[in-house]
Amino acid sequence: MNKAQFIVLGILEQLGQGSGYDIIQMYELKKVDQWLDVKIGSIYHAIKQLNKDGFIHEVEKKQAGKYPEKTIYTVTEMGKKRFDLLQEKAFLGLFPDFYGFKLALKFNERRTKNEIKEYANMAIKIIDEKLGAMAEHLNSLDSENPQYQYDSFFIQHEKRLFVAEKEWIQDVVRNIDFIISVRK
Repeated sequence: MNKAQFIVLGILEQLGQGSGYDIIQMYELKKVDQWLDVKIGSIYHAIKQLNKDGFIHEVEKKQAGKYPEKTIYTVTEMGKKRFDLLQEKAFLGLFPDFYGFKLALKFNERRTKNEIKEYANMAIKIIDEKLGAMAEHLNSLDSENPQYQYDSFFIQHEKRLFVAEKEWIQDVVRNIDFIISVRK
């Protein structure tokens, strides 16, 4: 999944319309830059690519005093469909950095609390399956075998990450009314 494109589409959906500068400002205001490694240059590249591909389009160009001209963009219907697909992947994907669900939730504009609860249940099921597969792998090894100890050492870390993500997603469900009410 192209996270920069997801961010651009998500922010433009929330703003209605905006410039590249506006998108960067919202990205930083939401503090996403502190936990997701998407560079500013990648966001500007995503804007150009999304515009070229018809997912966003230019609304107008603005000039304010001595400042450079700003191009204002909005999301097209095709862009909304693209965002919906990316958001669904994010809700269900953990990615290597475990921020899929958080990313999807942070840029949610149209998903209802019931839809988010459904995604949460599906994500928890995926996590439980991954935890089960880890336990099954360890159970298939002889506990006296050095490979068991080696695998166990790393799997313990992975389990902690998965359990923490599962607990956070459960917190989302418990706090969904608040999250939806504040939204931005």
